[in-house]
Amino acid sequence: MNLRDFKSKLRRIRSDGFISSKRKGNTGIGYTLETLLGLKENNIRLPDFGQIELKSKRRSASSFVTMFTFNRGVWKLPQSSVIKKYGYRDRGGRKALKCTVTVRPNPQGLKLATTKNALQLRDSKNNIIASWASDALMQYFTQKLPSLILVIANTQQGQRGKEQFHYTNAYLLNKPSKRGLLHSIRKGHVVVDLRMHLKSNGQVRNRGTAFRVAEDNLLQCFTKRIELL
Repeated sequence: MNLRDFKSKLRRIRSDGFISSKRKGNTGIGYTLETLLGLKENNIRLPDFGQIELKSKRRSASSFVTMFTFNRGVWKLPQSSVIKKYGYRDRGGRKALKCTVTVRPNPQGLKLATTKNALQLRDSKNNIIASWASDALMQYFTQKLPSLILVIANTQQGQRGKEQFHYTNAYLLNKPSKRGLLHSIRKGHVVVDLRMHLKSNGQVRNRGTAFRVAEDNLLQCFTKRIELL
């Protein structure tokens, strides 16, 4: 499928107006769009852009979506020490550190700070816990999410309360922006999720330190934007 064919499919979907969700819950908007496009997964291959991730959002809602995880080689302390010092007991009784970090201190006293060359995770005393070099962060962002298509839909409740979607706008986002990413972090539009705990044997289970962006701000994280609808 080329970009012209893809845009044609999107225009047909838009002309159909409101369409009932084909799945209950938050994932219904993406699953319904993928079904209408004839896709088996939330990605599409276009000759000029390669493999592109497809994301969709409700116009009236702004949730956070994961862009990538970046964990290797960034910790200034052993991860087990970080969990023990800043963590808490989770429902399973394990020592854990699962929290969202922004430029403002969170309940664990952790915050993000940007310097000329790095993004840092700091505690309430400004001790550096982890550090991502800006260039390495950008390289990883570009590698993991070089392009994406964002489709925006109006929503309404149909018969028997079933959610309906009208897909009205779409953008092809390309060339991740270092300036846009760092600006979004400073504004709190990109957050970092810590997702780790200690197992019973004392080893660390880390599900990946996730960089997540508010859907409304995805546009700001890319240099090139092509309007498809």
